[in-house]
Amino acid sequence: MKKNIALFGLIGILMLIAIQTSAQIAVSSNNLPADPSAGLDVRFNNKGFLPPRMTLQQRDAIVNPANGLMVVCTDCGTIGALCMFLSGNWVNVTLCNPPAPQAGTHDPTGTQIIWHWNAAPNATGYKWNTTNDYNTAADMGTNTSKTETGLTQGSIYTRYVWAYNNCGVSSATTLIQALLYPGMSYQGGIFFYLYQPGDSGYVAGELHGLIAAPFDQSNSAGWGCDETFLGGTSTTIGKGLANTTLIVNGCSYTENPHAAQVCAALVLNGYSDWYLPSKEELNQLFLQKAAVGGFHDKQYWSSSECDAKNAWSVFMYSGEWSPTIKMRIPYSTFNNTRAIRSF
Repeated sequence: MKKNIALFGLIGILMLIAIQTSAQIAVSSNNLPADPSAGLDVRFNNKGFLPPRMTLQQRDAIVNPANGLMVVCTDCGTIGALCMFLSGNWVNVTLCNPPAPQAGTHDPTGTQIIWHWNAAPNATGYKWNTTNDYNTAADMGTNTSKTETGLTQGSIYTRYVWAYNNCGVSSATTLIQALLYPGMSYQGGIFFYLYQPGDSGYVAGELHGLIAAPFDQSNSAGWGCDETFLGGTSTTIGKGLANTTLIVNGCSYTENPHAAQVCAALVLNGYSDWYLPSKEELNQLFLQKAAVGGFHDKQYWSSSECDAKNAWSVFMYSGEWSPTIKMRIPYSTFNNTRAIRSF
């Protein structure tokens, strides 16, 4: 009898294991069975499914992940990502939310900025805000620009834009623009160039650039260092001051000051840190010559040396560059000199 009871008990346990092994699992608030097509059926109208959350380093440390394994990577990309392991690699699951729009080229004029951004794929509209808060952002519809007025010249402004569609919202795109424009009076002269990434002196989120004197400082000064290769000058943006210091120290004349000395000695509108522009700085000045004003159709010196006999100069009428003899004797050169400063 005891043997029969034990046998029936063993059979019951095996049947229960079999049922639990083959049964579907339903998790719900109303105790309804799982859908016939699902092994796991989660049903709630006020709760979501929460996969495991981990960092990229933790995700990649999973040993032999199964094909189809899913996790939320909290530091993947800019806002995290839902990841699935497929065919030996982790991939981000593509959602239907639009991507963040790319910042365009903004137009600062007077006391206003016209903000621009590029259209984002699958976006049905955009929102714009002065703070990083989507909920209080202004709905721009399908417009990809926003005019903001009443701003202060010489200030840096940061704004935010999002793309949206029926699926959701993109991450925020940061828009940054300084309210400076070529031809604007600024810090003792005329603003003509804002430093860009890659320029010497560029600092992200800060306002740095170039200012020109509003008139020429000489129409006859030579470059200096006749028949001598000074060496060490640069042609790039942000190097004009170092060039000028090098020339002043290496080509010092008490009579007939050369172009670098003329610029270094200039005191104008309360500023005494003027210098002879490098080749690329002078090129930017040529590009904005109409806005800056006061130029003549002559060649202008840069602080960039070519060789022992020549330095670079630009014909302000056409923008043509040429190696020009350095002569330092008055009136033996027809080159003009225009000083600039940086901020």
